[in-house]
Amino acid sequence: MSSLIVIGRLFLPYRGHINDIGFCSGSDQTLSHRPPRPESVPYDFWCSDRFLSLGRDEASSSIGSVEVSEALVYDNRMHSEIDFTGFSVTVSLQEHAYEAYLDYIGEVRIELGDLDAWDGRILLRIPSRPFAFPLPRGSTTPWETRKPVVGQLKSIRGFAFDEIEIQALRDEQGRKVKFDHGTCEERAGWQPALSLRAQRSASA
Repeated sequence: MSSLIVIGRLFLPYRGHINDIGFCSGSDQTLSHRPPRPESVPYDFWCSDRFLSLGRDEASSSIGSVEVSEALVYDNRMHSEIDFTGFSVTVSLQEHAYEAYLDYIGEVRIELGDLDAWDGRILLRIPSRPFAFPLPRGSTTPWETRKPVVGQLKSIRGFAFDEIEIQALRDEQGRKVKFDHGTCEERAGWQPALSLRAQRSASA
């Protein structure tokens, strides 16, 4: 079974940016089916275009769900959205699973003076068949909002899941670990991952 791999950097336990995303299958730990990127985009490095959110879903009968959707690129300098699309990944977990996640992640605190401290990076592994991401779209002058091009944002894929693995990219002393974004392979010395699975009744 293949898995959706999301590699992100948290700045709060429930919010962050995505550094890499794709799929891996079985013993092949190389990421594939990454979202397409244009050769050039009409915005600069001050802008964020891939977003990660985690939260509670008290109504779900599964342990959690994923919603992947288009999202407007955000200009961190101007503190506003612009007329061009990136995407967001929202992971919602049942109450007990979300509390376990918060206990595992702990406080997200960026130590500017400590280059070895954990920097909030995590890896999520969720069983899923590969699916396609659309090409980004929008205006060639995305700060011009009088005639928006994007229009209504589209859903890309949504699904429920019964298991998820969450790996903080840090060692057992809380220091960040070196990580190859081309693979989703765990290495010796890392803090063990948090594995959450749906609880089945004895009669099921």
